[in-house]
Amino acid sequence: MMQNLDLDLLRALTAIADKGSFSQAAEGLGRSQSAVSLQIQRLEALTGRTLLQRSQGKVIGPTDDGRLLLAYARQMLRLNDEAYQSLSGVQLAGELRIGMPEEWMEQIFPAALQGFRARYPRMALSVMSGISARMVEALAAGKLDVALVKETTDIAHDDADTVWREPLVWMAAEGAAAVLPETIPLAVFGETCAFRLAASAALGKAGRNWRVAYSGGSVTALRHAVRCGLGITALPRSLRIDGLSVVEQGLPPLPDARLQVRYAEGARQEAALYWVDLLKKLTQSG
Repeated sequence: MMQNLDLDLLRALTAIADKGSFSQAAEGLGRSQSAVSLQIQRLEALTGRTLLQRSQGKVIGPTDDGRLLLAYARQMLRLNDEAYQSLSGVQLAGELRIGMPEEWMEQIFPAALQGFRARYPRMALSVMSGISARMVEALAAGKLDVALVKETTDIAHDDADTVWREPLVWMAAEGAAAVLPETIPLAVFGETCAFRLAASAALGKAGRNWRVAYSGGSVTALRHAVRCGLGITALPRSLRIDGLSVVEQGLPPLPDARLQVRYAEGARQEAALYWVDLLKKLTQSG
């Protein structure tokens, strides 16, 4: 017989996953620690699965089954809360501080902003655009609530929420890659950029010499430098523009690129989750 999952039990699970402890989750939920512990026991008994990894009374993190249930739990709680707010007329107000890669400001942001404003007309957005390392620092400093961080397959966090994934490819000015020089001139972002690290690692592993011919923080400027023949770059295939060609031979393979979601501690509020859901739907439809 199909069992019904109690939303209060799911809310306790998500609170523990977000806070990292029973005591902090209990404080946020306005319950005693023993009551929250009992809720998790009931949920594990109901599902027949161990949902949290524990060591010496401390929560290490969700198990594989716990991560699977958490993904459903967040969706169920979001829909429940949205339904209640829609019927009660309650609208969230305040500010959501987000971080996004520069190229997504052109490709995805306008449609996402329209959808977000339609759902939360009283919620202000504050946007930071830049390299992923800066956005991770801003999250840690409490200056952002949620950020989209570029990673490659080699360094991506498997347990993080992936919004988008695409192969990295080598790009050069049209006709410039017919004869590759012995030392590859690279057009790259800053030293901490995941794409730059992936390119240099691939060349190093293949025993190819390289030098930095262009370094900058703007996708537009970087592609212009490559189109002018200044260097070769590694970018997601979707960022190719007229005047650039994909280099299919003569260079080592590159890993996939991912855009993963990072939340500030305790910042997985409804508005942040809705923003991420909007981005996912827009990338899937595109």
